[in-house]
Amino acid sequence: MKLKILLFLFLPQVFLSAQVITAVAPLKPGNKWLYSSRVLTQYSFLKFEVLDSVKVINNIPFFAVLAGKNLGYTTYMGITPDNFYAEFLDAMNDSLYKYFKTNPNKGDTWEQEWIFDPPILYSTIIDTFSAPIFGKNILVYVVYRTDSLIQGSREFWTKDFGLINGLYEQAEDILIGCVVNGVLYGDTTVVGIEDEHKLPNDFTLYQNYPNPFNPSTNIKYAIGSRQNVSLVVYDILGKKVAVLVNKEMPAGEYEIKFKAGKLASGIYIYQLKTNGKIISKKMILLR
Repeated sequence: MKLKILLFLFLPQVFLSAQVITAVAPLKPGNKWLYSSRVLTQYSFLKFEVLDSVKVINNIPFFAVLAGKNLGYTTYMGITPDNFYAEFLDAMNDSLYKYFKTNPNKGDTWEQEWIFDPPILYSTIIDTFSAPIFGKNILVYVVYRTDSLIQGSREFWTKDFGLINGLYEQAEDILIGCVVNGVLYGDTTVVGIEDEHKLPNDFTLYQNYPNPFNPSTNIKYAIGSRQNVSLVVYDILGKKVAVLVNKEMPAGEYEIKFKAGKLASGIYIYQLKTNGKIISKKMILLR
């Protein structure tokens, strides 16, 4: 998206590449998505909402899509005649960024010209696996994107919910909740969610790293005063699978390693609770 490209112009350690573009599917008026978005060590929310408004560009109908932290700008996403989800994007030489397929299969590849150097971006569906997502057993497609200069990025896509996780150069987007065909999925509401800066200053839970992970990952949190702390991991159905911390602790920053053991691939929720305050985040175990 244009917003992220502008952000990265001021971050010299982050490559200018289409691999930091996040787009959505399926495209239907009323569908909405909420992502936890990280750029370097900065976290925010990234929102999308498909409007009941169509604009024809290059003979292709595109839906107007509100996007950004506060749905503050409009972009255009549609489906090409060769069945690709695409975003109208000035940064592409043909103005179309093809980000996923309506009929994906393992081994599918596509490429496109990019105005930055190097000029060609390559995309390949390198793998598929089934995982429980929002209470449904869903087939996940792993898309690998690369060019001749960098190692590449990975995105995890589904037909049902679109992008569920994007791993980029020093950035990451994780799907928290969505509304698809009028049904709300996830553990939060898509509209009216508070930004992180409104959370108590003495109470912070960071995104785990690495993510996705196998077989272990690190979880960092901070508390501003001595208090009882609980850090628990749940599966996507709400079943408790691990208790990482359950004791009184002094103020400070802490980091703990979570070992998944024999847990199955899928999305898990880790929840920090102290003195009646709760923060939850999601992580992906990929075997």
